Amino acid sequence: MIRPFDALHELSYVTRPRYQDDILDRYAQWGLMRYLGFFDLAHDGSGPPELKVSDAGRKIAGNQRRVTSEDMGIGFGALLARRWFAGTAAAGWPISIVDIDVALDDGYVYAGGIRQPVRKTGSRRPDYLMIALDPTTRDHYRVRMVECKGTISSGHAISQLASAAGQLGGITVAGRVPTGIAISTITGSNGVSYLAIDPEDDASEPSYWVTPDTVEQVANYQLPVGDRPNVSPTALVSASVRASWATLADFGGNLDALEKWAPAVMRRRLDRRVRERITFETPFGTARGTSISFGFDQQRLSVRYGIDRLIDDRISQDRAERITEAQVEFASRMSASQNEISLDNLNDLHSATSDGSIFSVTLE
Repeated sequence: MIRPFDALHELSYVTRPRYQDDILDRYAQWGLMRYLGFFDLAHDGSGPPELKVSDAGRKIAGNQRRVTSEDMGIGFGALLARRWFAGTAAAGWPISIVDIDVALDDGYVYAGGIRQPVRKTGSRRPDYLMIALDPTTRDHYRVRMVECKGTISSGHAISQLASAAGQLGGITVAGRVPTGIAISTITGSNGVSYLAIDPEDDASEPSYWVTPDTVEQVANYQLPVGDRPNVSPTALVSASVRASWATLADFGGNLDALEKWAPAVMRRRLDRRVRERITFETPFGTARGTSISFGFDQQRLSVRYGIDRLIDDRISQDRAERITEAQVEFASRMSASQNEISLDNLNDLHSATSDGSIFSVTLE
């Protein structure tokens, strides 16, 4: 089952590190106000209902419609990519998504103490990297690449996928191009669909060793400069593990953990203010995070961005292996909880990702 609410969660999660704190709340509110009413159900009486763009959504035009399509491409693309990874290699295990540009490459080189911009070749590499514990070897991670696109036209989606397929080969790990998926989400007026280039299963897909020591050693990691860099797998994956914990901490407002785990590239980009954190109950267990509320159509909308409480405790500490243990436990509990979530109360919605983020919206 694909819910727009889960895609909105992914959009909030994977794009949050891109925005400075002075505009973050306004951006979050703008996105929620805009996208909560973007979808509607289409049901002809035969079979399950399908998604379509609402009447209000169809009134969005011009450049704002392009932005909306791109955002929906990120949200649905990240959601589908997680499910693809889970279905092929990591079912029931924590899966994390890392924004490569935000966490691992700041677009500069440092020569003679001088910071100089690099000509970007980012258009020829994917935007996101995914990591997941290898179920067969608990101290190893698999790494995959994801490129997300969005459009209103199925014809344009095909050309987007052609470009995205080229981007997936933009980084090599130990001389090998990681498995990757390209997804284009089509939010046309008659419905919501997607096209994807789904690679064949790779029985020889490697996993890479990560330890608390390697995670500690890559605090200053930065992607090598150049087109299609060939990177060390242990360094890349260890830095991605750090970045994934920092992204999770940022989502739930745990600034001490964000400072502790963010690679130097990511820390240089972010400026965050301390916010009041709350504890709240969800179908996935107790969460800790931040909350914002605002008026919406003569009602009050409360939005909570949280982290599973045990994981939140663990990322505040220094022991990397205990974070992994907590995420494995949460992923297992999340899988069991999915079947128990009621879809009847549309005024109180909850969503979770297998690495520990929890998102909720309550309309009163």
